[in-house]
Amino acid sequence: MVYCQILISLNITFNSRVDMNSIQLTLHQKAILISIFVFILLLATASNIGLTWDEPAYIAASESYINWYGEVFTNPSEAFTDESIANAWTINKEHPPLNKVWSGLIWSITKNFADDLLAHRLGNMILVAILAGLLYFWIQESYGQVAGFASVAALLTMPRFFFHAHLSALDVPAAFSAFVVTFLFWKTLNQKHWAWGLLLGVVWGLALATKINSVFIPITFVLWLLIFHRKLYLFIRLFIMGVTAILIFFIAWPWLYHHTIERITEYILFVTVNHWPIGQYYLGQFFMPPPWHFGFVKLWAVLPITLTILYFTGIISAGIARQDKGLSWLLFLSALTPILAISTGKSMVYDNERLIMVSFPFLAGLCGIGFAYLASGIEKISGQWNKPTVTRSGIIVLALISFAPQIISMIRLYPHLLSYYGESVGGIRGANDLGLETTYWCETYQLALPILNEQAQPGDLVWVDPWSHDVMIYYQTHGYLRDDILILAPASVPSVLGADAPQPVSRIMNEADWFVVQSRQTTLGEAVDKNPMLQIFANQEVVYEYQFDGVTIFALYR
Repeated sequence: MVYCQILISLNITFNSRVDMNSIQLTLHQKAILISIFVFILLLATASNIGLTWDEPAYIAASESYINWYGEVFTNPSEAFTDESIANAWTINKEHPPLNKVWSGLIWSITKNFADDLLAHRLGNMILVAILAGLLYFWIQESYGQVAGFASVAALLTMPRFFFHAHLSALDVPAAFSAFVVTFLFWKTLNQKHWAWGLLLGVVWGLALATKINSVFIPITFVLWLLIFHRKLYLFIRLFIMGVTAILIFFIAWPWLYHHTIERITEYILFVTVNHWPIGQYYLGQFFMPPPWHFGFVKLWAVLPITLTILYFTGIISAGIARQDKGLSWLLFLSALTPILAISTGKSMVYDNERLIMVSFPFLAGLCGIGFAYLASGIEKISGQWNKPTVTRSGIIVLALISFAPQIISMIRLYPHLLSYYGESVGGIRGANDLGLETTYWCETYQLALPILNEQAQPGDLVWVDPWSHDVMIYYQTHGYLRDDILILAPASVPSVLGADAPQPVSRIMNEADWFVVQSRQTTLGEAVDKNPMLQIFANQEVVYEYQFDGVTIFALYR
């Protein structure tokens, strides 16, 4: 569907007898239509996307937060008490709340006519749809319609981004909010009134209230201003933006209304030095933290090689010449900053490409610029030969080369797109040989559900990755997995889904009757090749195994 839309759009653009303007669509209307198309596409592909590790916590938090807002309207004097806020906002207080509030709002509206998981995911799918329309609007405005369409096509054919676009998680909303702040910064550059600093501050504050990674956005702006616009009023604007954003951040997070100093101190310490460590299997070893080059290598590995070539083309063709008043440089720096942030080795959390998801929309914009540059070259050659058909045919071939390979791979691998690796590393088999992690985040667990429902005995114990038990418990809570099956947890920890949900049991791994195993090498920790888990798995019966290109992504043992 995406591929057909790309070809139709490019063909219309280069056909002199059929012009988009002839059907009276404004730039805004085209952007809206693209948003609608992207939302429908995400909706059509959502049902097979398995629940991921972080989602149960965010789902529980979103329901709790939105119920608190209901209490604000019915009993405000009680809602704002310390006890009420503590009861509602303690859940997932590790992260700012805004996206969970948004997801909870959409869930509360749609839960009566949509599946519970879909209802929780719809809010973020709406954000991705808006992001795609905004991306088209921004790139088309500066580089033309071909660049606009190509940038959207690039974003949708980034397999891992496409997967994340369906989730009730924080990484894509963080990318959305960073993109919106950067877009607004660009659009208001020539507006000298101080009020634009307030508006930017509100938007940046909302971005910070989505995920703290947005703290790096002003660094990008300062670097860009030093290169292109050394005007005093813009630096003053950034100061106003910062002060306003801090206020908005506090207003958006009721958890901070009581014991403010204590809780903000706790939060700052958590995101800096006290976060529980999440290491990373990388180049055949377990690291905490990985080497500085992890983010760059991971980006190279998980993006299709054609898109890598396109975004480098966009950087080189426009960046050096500064022909776009610095837009391509702004996109480039916005994509680079999140990668540089994790290259410092100061982060305690690594989960493959998640922390650099913010870079993907900006790289998609550069892909659109690069595609338009190559398309203009084809058009020039066609003009010299005086053969307009060469332009149309050449653009179609360029689109095929640029987007068809990863579309084919996505169709073959769907819905397990967290195991996608690009041609630059030889696909998943080459990535496996290089020692890159095969998959993560438990989305493959859904493959075990029908087998467990059919074959497991009442009271059977099921082992899953340590601390991922809430994925299976969510499936039980909503009827996807029988509730007479017991899920093992590494310690006596209650489910984040609440006391009404089935609770995990604390048993040693050897006592399990079933082993649900995703090929996440990080689970094995430092003893990647000698972990006792491997010996336990080796002594079990393989009930089901899912492989792609000869690499095992998931296995169910009995």
